[in-house]
Amino acid sequence: MPARIEEELKKIIKQKFEVSHMSNAKWRKLFTALDPVEVRVAYWKFVDLDSEFQDRFIKSDALMEKFVGDTGLIVGPFAYRRIEWLEIPIIAKDPIQPKVPFLNFEQNIQQIEEILNSIGHFKILKTKRGLRIVGHE
Repeated sequence: MPARIEEELKKIIKQKFEVSHMSNAKWRKLFTALDPVEVRVAYWKFVDLDSEFQDRFIKSDALMEKFVGDTGLIVGPFAYRRIEWLEIPIIAKDPIQPKVPFLNFEQNIQQIEEILNSIGHFKILKTKRGLRIVGHE
């Protein structure tokens, strides 16, 4: 990531948030630990965007030291610090055809929560949709 983008993200985070719960290493640890689990879709909220978006979940082969490489997500490569929160829904909608109910699928958030609790301390919130891992608040 270019230094100017990193500096802009740091500035936004300092202005908008009081606490950062995640580091680059913790995000890498989280994504790597969830590789064996069937997680296909997540809701993403970035510090520099006003709204969340649904897109695919990423696997560890896309992880770099300070950022996620180009995985086909609509936002392209991005710095870990850009993640405000990540929410893994219980019922995930097909990203291509979200209005077709029989294409929806279940994601095992109980297993995901157990894995995360076993590998470290993460700020995890249970929401109506699923599990939210908080990067900044």
